[in-house]
Amino acid sequence: MLKRLLGDSFSLVFGNLETVFKVCGAWFVLQISMVMLLVFIGVDSSTASFGVVIFAFVFFVFTMASSASISVAWHRFGLLGERPSAFHLKLGRTEFWFIIKSLLLFLMLVAGMLFVMVVHMVIGLVPVTGVIATLLAIFAIPTFLRLSLILPATAVERPIGLGEAYEAGEGLGWWMFLAIFLLTVPFTLLSEALGYVLEMSTGGLPVFLIQIKVMILNVLMQIILTVLSISVITAAYRIAMERQSGTPQD
Repeated sequence: MLKRLLGDSFSLVFGNLETVFKVCGAWFVLQISMVMLLVFIGVDSSTASFGVVIFAFVFFVFTMASSASISVAWHRFGLLGERPSAFHLKLGRTEFWFIIKSLLLFLMLVAGMLFVMVVHMVIGLVPVTGVIATLLAIFAIPTFLRLSLILPATAVERPIGLGEAYEAGEGLGWWMFLAIFLLTVPFTLLSEALGYVLEMSTGGLPVFLIQIKVMILNVLMQIILTVLSISVITAAYRIAMERQSGTPQD
């Protein structure tokens, strides 16, 4: 199962790099522009708090919209073969429902963290809280990933409920987690290493140019990491649907 998830996810991304950048490119350009605009405008001490709050809210909304648009397009490409336009900034009914489902999953995560915080406040013993948090994580990680199958289902406009997603993802939760870990951690470490080498090998260049190069590298790696994580969920959903249709699994 792990081999299937890793192989399908890796080949989907690195066998279709042109589509990867079509799906993500425009959104990431907007994200960079927003950050650079904030740096250019700046905020003085009298408006810093208000400005940061407003920007944080706008950036949160933007992140939800871009994440939904990218995820829906990538799921549809991976599952239906639907190719995005060269300048992909699509937001419609499907993306709206994807955001709603994503927020639902996010609130479930928040509820779990709040539960641990309440337990810590009541008990006040770090070791006990740590044990409870560990036990909760052991249950929550595979459960959350199984429930996340509602996302590709929403993207391809075949919505399923949380219960159906949980049942369809039986035996996939921990394999999904391990696949995401094995795919993303090496690229994260590679990004850090390349960033360090880049900074060390650009002696004599202005600091601004060095920062631009590092930023471009980080954006490229962020795009790869984003679609790799989405691809694992895409692959898991495909496996779950193949099970339901009786197709033999690897």
